[in-house]
Amino acid sequence: MLTAMTKTHHRFAALAALLVGLGLITPVAGAAEPGVELAGVAGFEALVRLEPDATGPAVERLQTALTVAGFYRSEISGTYDIHTATAVLAFHKYLGLDRTTTFNALDWIRLETLPDDPGIPDRWYEPDRVEVDLTRQVLFVIRRGEITGILPVSTGSGSTYHSVRQGGAVSANTPRGDFNLMWRQWGWNCDSTTGWCVYNYWAFTAFYGIHGYRQVPAYPASHGCTRVNLWDADWLDSQLFVGMPVHIWDEMPIVAPPPPPPVYRIV
Repeated sequence: MLTAMTKTHHRFAALAALLVGLGLITPVAGAAEPGVELAGVAGFEALVRLEPDATGPAVERLQTALTVAGFYRSEISGTYDIHTATAVLAFHKYLGLDRTTTFNALDWIRLETLPDDPGIPDRWYEPDRVEVDLTRQVLFVIRRGEITGILPVSTGSGSTYHSVRQGGAVSANTPRGDFNLMWRQWGWNCDSTTGWCVYNYWAFTAFYGIHGYRQVPAYPASHGCTRVNLWDADWLDSQLFVGMPVHIWDEMPIVAPPPPPPVYRIV
């Protein structure tokens, strides 16, 4: 999918195979159960498999690492709650792994060795923007040229459904292309025609936007909008602004590099 990330996966697979072959990663009895450690390797004191509802220092360590990486935006509580679970889901989506909320023992190494290339275009001329990767189902917020958050999303399912508003069958597709945030709504807003309710809506076309929703599955399921979790919709309030560019794509676009600086000759 993305060259840099694919190379990282290959390096990780080779590393894991080597460590297992050398006996440096050895599952202890019951290692498949949550909270059971694998033997540590250089730089990793404990490789603990964690699942939702787990508690303790290992969860605090996970929440801290996910925060640094941009996947987690909530309190460091030591409790593997829904916020932690969806951050792990975003982390798995980002790397193209199985879309689960379980943090596997070897995920510690994956989290520590994330690729330098996040797999988004280097739009050097847009320091503030949103990138939505439909293939990975993640949204990137970029402010001042730096990624401030990587959010799990659910976009258009691609299915056909009956539109009450249009009075016929329509396709649930998220528009691809380059847009700008046009306007926004605060809090919950319900459509009087369809009965659908959305939270903290940011429109990027006349009909589609980014908004909070109660159900944000790991796969495309919306009617075309970009769904985010409710707490992520609250966090976006501090990150988005009307006029902000939004780019939505299936494959990473190629962006031309900046022009070279002018050369001045002294005569």
